[in-house]
Amino acid sequence: MSKLLSNSVMIKHLIIKDWELMKKSIAAYMGAGILVIGLMGMATAFTFNVGAILMITLLIVIGARSAIELVVNEKKEQTLPFIMSLPISAQDYALAKLLSNLAMYVVPWLILVLGMLAVIVSTPIYNGVIPLVVLVSACILLSYCCYLATALITVSEGLTVAVMVVSNLLINGFIFWIANIPAIHLSLEAASASWNATSLTILAAELVISLGILLFTYYWQKRLTTFL
Repeated sequence: MSKLLSNSVMIKHLIIKDWELMKKSIAAYMGAGILVIGLMGMATAFTFNVGAILMITLLIVIGARSAIELVVNEKKEQTLPFIMSLPISAQDYALAKLLSNLAMYVVPWLILVLGMLAVIVSTPIYNGVIPLVVLVSACILLSYCCYLATALITVSEGLTVAVMVVSNLLINGFIFWIANIPAIHLSLEAASASWNATSLTILAAELVISLGILLFTYYWQKRLTTFL
């Protein structure tokens, strides 16, 4: 712990460096997200469904961009050797990357998800879709954790892209699966959100698996001595 605290300044600098690289992109993504939320807020079945598809795409793109730009490209563009020449350890670098990537994805993800929920509760849209929206959003977060872990552990563009493609394809299957679960499907047109044992179990599983992947990634990174 004392070693981690002694290197906190360098970890902070690495996080700030990542923010400087991504801040314009994040601002653009958030602007696009506001437009999509506005489209969903028109509260017709067509605009809500189109907006939901666009929002899913946007959340996936934000995660993919950060994982590739902030992790894989540093090795690909030969930035990593310079960074590792600084007075930091591989563990410091790994922790900085994990924290910066999570901050620059989870914060926009949370804002956009809350924006969608605000639209639902403030318009005539059936509040019964809230569990479905939350479960799909949590699945996208889980997908992000999978390819972030792949990027951090392997620093391989090919493997990271492969995991992105597979995990994002599985999102479509997940949506089809949960939308046809009777406990969820039958409450989609309800006036209020219906959180039952099925939806709560699925949500808990998504969050636990996501956290487990991040903890495993951090544990794995602690064992590294170099990324070069």
